[in-house]
Amino acid sequence: MRFFGNHVELRRTARSFSALNAWWLLVPLAPLFLTVVVIGAGYTSAGGTSPGFPPQFPTFVYGVSNVVVVGILYLRLTEDVWRSSALFRRPSSREVGAGIVATVAGVAVGWPLTTLVAEVVTIPRYAIPSPTSPFGIGALFFGAVLVAPVAEELLFRGLFLGFVLDREYGPVIAGGSSLIVFAGIHVFTAGLGGVVNALLLGALLTWLRLRFDNLAGAWLMHLLNNLLEFLVAVSLAPSLYAL
Repeated sequence: MRFFGNHVELRRTARSFSALNAWWLLVPLAPLFLTVVVIGAGYTSAGGTSPGFPPQFPTFVYGVSNVVVVGILYLRLTEDVWRSSALFRRPSSREVGAGIVATVAGVAVGWPLTTLVAEVVTIPRYAIPSPTSPFGIGALFFGAVLVAPVAEELLFRGLFLGFVLDREYGPVIAGGSSLIVFAGIHVFTAGLGGVVNALLLGALLTWLRLRFDNLAGAWLMHLLNNLLEFLVAVSLAPSLYAL
């Protein structure tokens, strides 16, 4: 069995990206940029002090920003490029199974390994954010469970990876470069521990994308992983039980 999918087929589904210039590689960073602008505007309007945003407000803004960016892409990109970016096709039973197995591996191995790596390199551990209010629960579910699995797969393992793959680079370079950028942005939302977590789990997501030349399996794993993190986060917030 090939570790990655058929290289010819991978190139075929990425060929539409030849119409885009290199500036499009910055698009996956746009949701983070918009989030920083909104949060920064809040602090500016408050004179540099805390504007009193509710808990998980940045997660909510990041979710909305992803929806906005993906919506703009849908309106701006040609049909061929959009289909190559949003490469969500009906998955085979093998792909669904691989997505579930990858989720189990990510939880059973990736989560503990994230903590181990953080301890070895002496950086803060990745901590699942615990919501402390009904708004926090809704914001976390919206941004991390509903939006991120779709939008981040489309932006990083659809648009970014496909663009690099179309430039005659192999799947290792295409997948690796998209993985590094994907993991890197998590330093702003989850610290260095979050980068390690995103790097380890993102490697499985990237493999699923390349192995099946499809985003469905990667989306499934991303969704299940984030849903499990959400359930853990809610269970670790005892103050909510009094609401």
